[in-house]
This record gives sequence, C-alpha cells and structure tokens, in this order.
Amino acid sequence: MRFVIVLLIALAGCVATLPDDATISADLACETARAVVLERARPDVPDDKPKPGDKCEPCNGTGKLPTDGRIVVQCGACGGTGRVK
Repeated sequence: MRFVIVLLIALAGCVATLPDDATISADLACETARAVVLERARPDVPDDKPKPGDKCEPCNGTGKLPTDGRIVVQCGACGGTGRVK
C-alpha cells in the first residue's frame, strides 16, 4: 500500500514537469496504446514443463510401473509418489 502512495506522488511530480507542448503527451499516449495492443495480441503460451505436484505422466499418477502384470516397479520419474518433483 505504501508503494502505491509513493508511486502516485512520483507520477504527480513527473506530470507537473511535462512541457506545454501537447505533441509529446500525444506521442506517449500513442506508444502506450500500441504497446498494450501488441501485448494483448500475443497468444498465451502454456508451459510445457510439468509443475511440482502435477500428476506424473510415466506412471499415470500411480507411482508404480507395471512390467509383465505380476511384477510392479516403483516409478523412477516421481520416486513412487505419483506426483512430479
């Protein structure tokens, strides 16, 4: 909260020092609008890496890998927890 107050005071000081020429302010507004449009046009790219706590894919979240139906081996990717480390 304190940061917002300090930021507002700093911005108020910056606005008071702008020249009387309106073209500079218009240029800044256009560049800001352009940056916002370009940022919104970027597609959201999801992370391909699994996050800690997600279900382990090799063992399908069970923590064990079946070999021949009778013998079950602990999953090495998650350490048997069924969750990504």
